Amino acid sequence: MPDSSDTATKVRRPLYERLTSLRGGVNFAMPGHKNRVEFDFSAADDITEFTGADNLLDPKDCLLEAQREIAAAYGVAQSVIVPAGSTTGIKIALYLATSPGDTLLIQRNAHISLFHAAVELDLDFEYIECAADPSNGLYRGLDPAELVRALDAHPEVRGVFLTSPDYFGGILRLKEIAEIVHARGKVLIVDEAHGAHLAFSSLASVSAVNFADYTVQSLHKTAPALTGAALLHMRRREERARLLKGMRLFMSTSPSYLVMASSEYAVANMARDWDEARVVRMRKQLIERVFAIKVVENRGEGFAAEDPVKFLFRIPGWRGEDVVSALAEKGIYLEMGDAHYALAILSPYHTDEDVSKLAEALNRLTPRDEDIVFHGGAYPAEEKVLRPREAFFKETESVALSNAAGRIAAENITPYPPGIPIVIYGERVTEGILKRIEENRDAIGIEDGEIAVVKEEL
Repeated sequence: MPDSSDTATKVRRPLYERLTSLRGGVNFAMPGHKNRVEFDFSAADDITEFTGADNLLDPKDCLLEAQREIAAAYGVAQSVIVPAGSTTGIKIALYLATSPGDTLLIQRNAHISLFHAAVELDLDFEYIECAADPSNGLYRGLDPAELVRALDAHPEVRGVFLTSPDYFGGILRLKEIAEIVHARGKVLIVDEAHGAHLAFSSLASVSAVNFADYTVQSLHKTAPALTGAALLHMRRREERARLLKGMRLFMSTSPSYLVMASSEYAVANMARDWDEARVVRMRKQLIERVFAIKVVENRGEGFAAEDPVKFLFRIPGWRGEDVVSALAEKGIYLEMGDAHYALAILSPYHTDEDVSKLAEALNRLTPRDEDIVFHGGAYPAEEKVLRPREAFFKETESVALSNAAGRIAAENITPYPPGIPIVIYGERVTEGILKRIEENRDAIGIEDGEIAVVKEEL
């Protein structure tokens, strides 16, 4: 066994070294506090469930009271603090809303967490059309008439799972959608991970908390909370025993009190002073000051509204991912870049200097000639072969992408961000899917040019 003093001198801290090297940058990505908020708690408050601190998995004191305050702020019957991200919140919501073997109606722009939950809870899916506008290559939302057609075609579904806002800020027409879903006796679950702030803005009336039976939010995405802070809201009170059973199944027995404190802080902060006017002013300044920028403002009738915190733009002739890389070299960090667009998440917590630095950096990117062709659809047509859980537990093998056509996916292939899979467990890998995978060779699930597929029986 090595001498402890020798070991201490040899163990480097590469994570700490990288984190400290990034200090001082300008953050237009997550988390929502933008490294600009001074929290009123500290590491001195990092405790566990000793006497007097309550217990999230059996809350009876301060945590129960905190959750009631949060529910009142959002105008819902019940809220749960989820200090393990909206991924965990989605799993708890689905546990409450479904039974093993149920089928959900979804759009294919759902976050990867939904498909992981399907494996754990043995759920299956039917799909509502999820196409893109060919004029911009972006998801075009959901016409309620399309939902009606999908429900007519699949009356057996237990409920509908939707994402609103989507990653780029499009907010669905949830009032109409909820009326359709509830009229048929179905449950509506909404992943509002990117919209925890909406209830405190001019867009409060289109927030999912008004309409969904279960709404899941990631506070850390847009609100001043630590990474991992999430909430689960319910329109009706859930039976305590069943709710706690789901929480205990999916949550850690050692939840972070700092993350929970930041959740409480974020909601109180937004309820007191969410400065949406400041965000709108920042958008206007960037549009006016960056001479070559092309900003996506309105994506059509499939949405009820667009969230101003999502600043989606193009620089002619530049790949979005190249814009992200060029700005990162200057210490300015954007949320995402793809083949065409770059995304900055604006916040009331940004300073005027932050916005000036972003504008100046973008003006250094000289526009280029372009012959732009957008994808005809946001996601390739899918062919389900196996239920997600069945595919996950099948024997697998790795095959080169060149040999994957026609095989059944045993792993999700997921560009990250935004965490929306190109193919999921149990879907057939088609030529259209392979084309998308080839365009995202750094996606999670690709290893040395190979993907996992269900092993074929000889």
